[in-house]
Amino acid sequence: MGTVLVRLKLLPSDEMASNKLLRALWAQLRAEFGKLAWMYQPRKDGTNRIIYFGYADLALATTIHIGITYKKRGVIDGILFKDVFNRMELPKDRFEKCVNLAEKIAENKVSIASKMFVPYKLGFPTIEQHEFFSILNYEDGSTYLCLKVHAFDEADAVYSFSLKTKPILDVLSSFTNLYFALDEAIGLPPSASTSKKTFSASAPDWLDGYPVKEGTVFIPEVCSSLIESIICDNLTKQQQQLINACHHFHAARILEEQSYTFHSSSSVEKELALVLYISCLEVLSLIDAPPTVTCETCSQPQYRISTRVKDFMEKHNGSSVAKVVKELYDNRSKYLHTGSLLSSRSFSGYIIPQLDFSSLDKSSVRSPLPLTPLLNLREYTSFCVRAVAYELMFA
Repeated sequence: MGTVLVRLKLLPSDEMASNKLLRALWAQLRAEFGKLAWMYQPRKDGTNRIIYFGYADLALATTIHIGITYKKRGVIDGILFKDVFNRMELPKDRFEKCVNLAEKIAENKVSIASKMFVPYKLGFPTIEQHEFFSILNYEDGSTYLCLKVHAFDEADAVYSFSLKTKPILDVLSSFTNLYFALDEAIGLPPSASTSKKTFSASAPDWLDGYPVKEGTVFIPEVCSSLIESIICDNLTKQQQQLINACHHFHAARILEEQSYTFHSSSSVEKELALVLYISCLEVLSLIDAPPTVTCETCSQPQYRISTRVKDFMEKHNGSSVAKVVKELYDNRSKYLHTGSLLSSRSFSGYIIPQLDFSSLDKSSVRSPLPLTPLLNLREYTSFCVRAVAYELMFA
């Protein structure tokens, strides 16, 4: 089987630099061969220190297996090309050209945007004063999220845009109690005709409803600062944990909204929303949590996650809310680990009261639908997200 190994002339400094080199290489391969499509099947050969990404279609008469070689963890020292079917003489000079150019080429700053879905016919203020992103409103009522990204070609720009916008939407959801989605990424749209405004400077200490005034959603400066950290890749470990918690929140918020729309399956969506809201709180409680205690008998770490979540909620929402969340946490654990359902899923438009002393509901009554107060849980959770964000960003 034909194989070409191209050694790098200058080794990347770390994993981030290695990934940047790979993005440059994929752009060069697209430019050189006119096509780069993947059957993505990553595999690691630890013995020979090779990582294969999968099989590439480069519009050649054969399929190419592409991988990298390394001696130090995260640092590429060579690019490996293999002819899967041994059909042709591999274009070694073209592969070498692509690798050599990838080592030299610089990224371009590209402006890219996507139409943004904002629920309930709400809109954001038009934001243009930030260096790395904008939220632009148009007279037809559409809203665009626009970013400035560094990319090697169009496909790389769309990739970078998608990589950034997903956590950005998660953060926006957690700071507004809303849910969002984006359309296909495009080039920067024409300039918005509405007047410029700024983000709200008020502290995110509200609890009920949405931060809305006259149909406009306002978010605090801490939210925009977090978004800029996402775009600039300078998140701390604690901030990344916060972003992960925001993902759980946004996913729960979408499922909660779907439960109001698709009534036939609303039990499932509500149950999963509960799981994700509690999971969000679990991640938040992990941020700056004290080290785990080791059991003196078995020498294993004692995580006591339930207690940690309860203490976290008591700090931010008080003892009454902490008690409610503790019960919900226990129900979530039973739902996930023992299969106990949060309802009988039997609602058909009528309430048929039934007893069920084995149910998770302490009233010992069978619930046709989950009776979890999702709206309250959502608001408690987003309040905690904002409180933790303030602690991290302005500590």
